[in-house]
Amino acid sequence: MRERPRRVLAAGSVERRRFALGLAGAAALAPAFGIAQQKTARIGVLSSASASGDGNWFRDYFFATLAKAGWVEGRNLVVDYRYAEGHLERHAALAAELVALKPNLILAGTQPSATAVMSATKSIPIVFALVHDPVAAGLAEGLARPGKNATGLSSMNVDILAKRIDLLLQVAPSAGRIAILYQPELDINARQAALAEATLQSRKLTALRVAIGGPETYDASFEALARERPDAVLVVENPSVFTHRADVVRRMAALRLPAMYGFQPFTLSGGLMSYSIDFGDQFRRAAGYADRILRGAKPAELPIEQPLRLELTVNLKAAASIGVTFPQAVLLSANRVVE
Repeated sequence: MRERPRRVLAAGSVERRRFALGLAGAAALAPAFGIAQQKTARIGVLSSASASGDGNWFRDYFFATLAKAGWVEGRNLVVDYRYAEGHLERHAALAAELVALKPNLILAGTQPSATAVMSATKSIPIVFALVHDPVAAGLAEGLARPGKNATGLSSMNVDILAKRIDLLLQVAPSAGRIAILYQPELDINARQAALAEATLQSRKLTALRVAIGGPETYDASFEALARERPDAVLVVENPSVFTHRADVVRRMAALRLPAMYGFQPFTLSGGLMSYSIDFGDQFRRAAGYADRILRGAKPAELPIEQPLRLELTVNLKAAASIGVTFPQAVLLSANRVVE
């Protein structure tokens, strides 16, 4: 599969909403004098996904950026990793393990991991990168001043649901019945499903909720999709489907259903299309928070930022395999086209 890079466009509407008090990107990462004299720091990492499918996000973006700021794993930085492998029920125990190690901070990228860590400690700083609504999740008192021991970046995946639906309907304009594939027991997924359902109903379309959990539920979930035969599918991202995205994408293709995914890695793994944040940018900016905290800043006082960039990614090979043609307007607005 060959990927043709496209120009990444700044999402102006998103950028206007971000707080002016947020971190200043690369400027926040300028190494301080005397970095060699600093004592070794310890960072815990709680990932909702798996080591094989998720680890490179940390190494290629978060820790690579930290290294530029002077924090180098194996030199003055010790890192402890824990992976939930897509299972919500594992987060609490893994969070407790990391807290017991007494790190200087914990990177808990997703909402399930950040919530689990905050339940385990009210003192160790927490940095997150992919939390939909930090305030609603109880991770912060407000975006401008979090007021607790956690800070980081919102993914805004609730706010951009309507845009995802718009794009999906451009690809499947005759669709009347849209399935919403989501994990009911994950609070944020339930909220996203309710919002998507209301959006579809406001457009006189039929919304079909189809539940999905861990891999053991996939057969039943996709049998339900096969039985209901929706015209298109909106996949609400969660730790399980992200971790096992190759399986999810393969099953969706077998049913020949056009699907919109919430994260770009789904499309790079063979999915039809996605409209999402820039993963790399989120983790690079999260490293800015970590650097500030390791140098003495308090997470309670570091404003939570929103995404600077949103990317539409389309997969031409996936479209051809299910008999879908992308409208020219969609192709022209795509930031990345996978061939």
